Amino acid sequence: MKELNIFIKENDLSKVTDILQKHKAGITFFEIQGTGRTPRVTQEIVHFYQTGRKTTPKFIGRILVITIVPDSDAKSIIEEILNRFGELKEPAGIIFVKEVSSAIEIGTNLTGDQILYSQ
Repeated sequence: MKELNIFIKENDLSKVTDILQKHKAGITFFEIQGTGRTPRVTQEIVHFYQTGRKTTPKFIGRILVITIVPDSDAKSIIEEILNRFGELKEPAGIIFVKEVSSAIEIGTNLTGDQILYSQ
């Protein structure tokens, strides 16, 4: 099994979830803040007591989508995501692929790929 950690911009969430749902993959996602290679843009921050101050945010908001899929599906899911975004001048996100050595469903004691899809 493979765990895919997919970091994307918020407005790209449906592009990724559509592909994962097509493959009947389970989806978990979080709104996160972090730093990375994406350049941060200076923004004008307006507070009720001061205006016109420009700051560069320390962190950028992103969405982290986590899914675990069978080895047989991982490559095609990644290729579909890459094709969906196409060639861009700036990065649209990152996919980290991790190996999952085992999984056990609590209560039923099912293991492996059996737990990835609903019966």
